[in-house]
Amino acid sequence: MTTMDDKAVITGIGVTCAAGRTPDELWDSLLCGRGGAVHMGIGEFPCNAAALAECPTPETLNIKPRDSRIMKTHSYLLIDSAIKAYSAAGIAAYPEITPGDIGFFAGLPMIDYEIDDLLAAVAKSSTADGLLDYGSFYLKGYREIYPLWPLSMLNNIALCQASVRLSIRGENTVFSAHADSGVSAIAEGVMAVSGGRSKVALVGGVSEKVTALSLARGHIAGVLKSCVDDILPCRPFSSLRCGTILGDGAAFLAIETLSSAHKRGVTPIAAITGWGRAFGTDERQGPSIHAIKNSMSAALSMAGLRPADISLLIAHGDGTAAGDRREAEAIGEMFHSSSLSVISTKGALGSLFCAAAPIDAAVAAYAINAGLIPPSLYSTPVDEAVNFALVTQSPLQKQVDRVMINCHSYEGQAASLIVERVG
Repeated sequence: MTTMDDKAVITGIGVTCAAGRTPDELWDSLLCGRGGAVHMGIGEFPCNAAALAECPTPETLNIKPRDSRIMKTHSYLLIDSAIKAYSAAGIAAYPEITPGDIGFFAGLPMIDYEIDDLLAAVAKSSTADGLLDYGSFYLKGYREIYPLWPLSMLNNIALCQASVRLSIRGENTVFSAHADSGVSAIAEGVMAVSGGRSKVALVGGVSEKVTALSLARGHIAGVLKSCVDDILPCRPFSSLRCGTILGDGAAFLAIETLSSAHKRGVTPIAAITGWGRAFGTDERQGPSIHAIKNSMSAALSMAGLRPADISLLIAHGDGTAAGDRREAEAIGEMFHSSSLSVISTKGALGSLFCAAAPIDAAVAAYAINAGLIPPSLYSTPVDEAVNFALVTQSPLQKQVDRVMINCHSYEGQAASLIVERVG
């Protein structure tokens, strides 16, 4: 836990997601009620929508073709958003911060192989009737596979590549692979700067790439949108909800102590003051009510706050019937207030896995500084079991001093994060 007189603060934000490629674009899209969902045709799946980001290319990132051979979409998203946060924080302009002074902590997703990576080898090892001849494969076909190809499926390789690009040599860790991992990455960065192990830390996360394999996993888990006749993508806390959609994107925050920001003449955007994590499940997927309450309670306790101190709660709110029900019940039991303002960004952005917490932290920081709460998209009609003030339809003008963010995994992990006004 950071002390109140030298708390950990955000001094830079980098974002790439379906609703925008900068924090300002993301914020404007949310205020205007613009979602990033598009219809798509990947495989024969009931879920026909995803919130796709405009992914940067190796060319736009000045990545050499040789290096790009072991990179995939998650690498480009990570490098792009990390560079943006690094630049926004003005780290390069402060030579007293050496490469060893910069920490790098990321939540990174599961990486799937791509058919194109193996196609040449399969073609060279196939018989006349289209069957795979393993003898031919092990004799010559395997040589068509790029020798370093397995490295492209190790998610920590992306962190290494971004570290080389930004000359970062400080403490670093990768967490995998669901939404709670983004909270873990942020927490690790806060502890690194608060403990003096890093002067600045880049913290954040990247989503899974939306592919046939990731869609299959979502359907097997029973969380993806199942009502094909509903043209709206995801309806958090709505009585008409029927599942979530996948989204892709990334977000990184530059974190340092308040005294460091003042010394460098950088304006702090918001503070990270607490987090909590818990585990427990009592149904097919997702954390139990008890686990959700425990993560929120732990975050409040670390930040030294009471439930009444929270101005806004950015819920996990993934639009699944069971997940929304459990989270709504946990929020009701924890806060006992029908006036608590709550939103979910998944109607606009989809389920972003490891990128969810840092993107929601960026939204929280903007809400604090703007005195506005963006609406939760596609949430009407609101489920009558919801006993809090879900913001819908239009932005709500309100002084926001403290924001709680909830992030859940399908396996039962629950994590909560506290973002506060500085000063």
